[in-house]
Amino acid sequence: MLIKKNVIFIATSGSYERRKQPDLDLERLNYQHLYYFWAVAKMGSIKNACSMLGLAQPTISGQLAVFEKSIGNKVFRREGRKLVLTEKGLLAFSYADEIFSIGDELSTWLKGENAERRLKLRIGVCNALDTLVVRRLLTPLLSMPQSPKLVCFDSNAERSLSELRPLTYDLAFLNTPPASVRHGFSSQLLAALDMSIFGAPNLVAAYRDGFPRSLHYAPVILPTSNTILRQSLDRWFHSHGLKPQVRAEIEDNSLLKSIAATGEGLIFAPSVIRREMRERYGLDFVAEIEGVQERVFAVANHRNPAVAAMIRSMSSW
Repeated sequence: MLIKKNVIFIATSGSYERRKQPDLDLERLNYQHLYYFWAVAKMGSIKNACSMLGLAQPTISGQLAVFEKSIGNKVFRREGRKLVLTEKGLLAFSYADEIFSIGDELSTWLKGENAERRLKLRIGVCNALDTLVVRRLLTPLLSMPQSPKLVCFDSNAERSLSELRPLTYDLAFLNTPPASVRHGFSSQLLAALDMSIFGAPNLVAAYRDGFPRSLHYAPVILPTSNTILRQSLDRWFHSHGLKPQVRAEIEDNSLLKSIAATGEGLIFAPSVIRREMRERYGLDFVAEIEGVQERVFAVANHRNPAVAAMIRSMSSW
């Protein structure tokens, strides 16, 4: 067989038959350009990438421009002096990070060293969820044989869902059900957690007796009004004719617990973490609230083999 440009000459009965070669797409992704892009995204700026790679800034900037032109999409946008990944950039970085991670493992193995091959599981966590609850959700996964490598990102619910679309995350924990789920993903309610009141020992005795009327004018620290939990608590207060003294409104639940530990006010948290509240923050149980729950939803990409096993273990929690 002889090949000349896009024509193949095949030997048949002592002669050559001329046939047209099938058109092939010879355009390939330039992995050098991809690597420069990955370095910029990973280091957070072109300047930091230059330091990492030992290259001049015009070189990186030029190669980044060539990369964007070759794929026909912008991978960064400028916000002031910062470079922020676009949706296409998020997807490209997700793939690039996996590619170069596998490349490092291969290089280690070829050198005769032990290379640990673990699946990577990218998880987005809505920052309104209680961190102690999230830790409990992740514990079964960490104890699994050959558990995957976890990469956890903290974000709000809207960002978690938007970043699921370009497959930046394999799994997202949310405090609200998603309005829609893209193909390849599924959504389910993981837990509906009853809520309780907790406080520092100096407050508990004063407000445990006569509950719930004892909460009238009681000092409380509440989540901010943009959270579902706060909205549920406000309805509960109203239904019982209670007007607590709101000492602070805090979105970060770890900070909220830390301030409550100083005795500034009572707080509200899932009953299931009662032991952790005592051991970690010194906060005692006051009473459980009827009719108020915190719900945890999971949106999962089942193409990642670690996700299905993880969801099964969580569903029994």
